[in-house]
Amino acid sequence: MKNIARRTVVLFAILLLCAGATAHSAGVDVKEGEWESSTEMSMAMGGMSMPPTTSRLKYCVTREDLVPKTKTDKDCRIVNKKVVGNTVSWRMECKKAEGEGEITYRGDTYKGNFRMKMVEDGQTMNMNMKLAGKYLGPCPKGK
Repeated sequence: MKNIARRTVVLFAILLLCAGATAHSAGVDVKEGEWESSTEMSMAMGGMSMPPTTSRLKYCVTREDLVPKTKTDKDCRIVNKKVVGNTVSWRMECKKAEGEGEITYRGDTYKGNFRMKMVEDGQTMNMNMKLAGKYLGPCPKGK
């Protein structure tokens, strides 16, 4: 289950970064620059659950790319994304997983959630993630 958890965290990080990459962002109240994203993830599989884990990552946001483009997992794709007011929502499908999420920006912060269902070796794992982000300042040169 630990290997599945590690792969899931990496997959989620990639998908989160890609989720808003092509969403129309003209009306979103967001500061362009470097952001830090915090994630608290809980997982359950086959009646077992793991204690919540947390992770952080930094990335640069522009009005054109609310969440920067990264190398995506070729088995996943965003099939539905919307921007309504300050909220970016998406649905994704992968070869062995599916999920949906939502982030609401408020100037220099955001909060949101992401839910994912993954099938590995015939077992279903459900993940719930609480998302929070904060603006750090201008993007470092070269990013």
